[in-house]
Amino acid sequence: MTDVTSFTPDTSSAAAVDGAKKAAAEKTQRAKEAVTKAVQSARETASEVAQQTRTFAAEKAKVGAAWTRDKAQVAHTVAEDHPIGVALGAFAIGLGVGFLIARNLD
Repeated sequence: MTDVTSFTPDTSSAAAVDGAKKAAAEKTQRAKEAVTKAVQSARETASEVAQQTRTFAAEKAKVGAAWTRDKAQVAHTVAEDHPIGVALGAFAIGLGVGFLIARNLD
């Protein structure tokens, strides 16, 4: 007698292929979602860093302007009070820097 089961198609391998396709599709979908989340997180981080940088730069510019203005006022007052001293000091600094540059070029 002939065995009937040998003539029927193997449904277990077809089910395994379908299961593998579904698993691959799920993995692909999860990977796409992970990439989307990563890109969104990177954008948020970049925008936060840019905002912090803008804030920091604006604060430092204000501090720098105030410091420069104060120092300029003090220097102006000193120059008015002691013009010869400032001229001699600038001359001495010029000589020193010129000497160092000349020595470096030899």
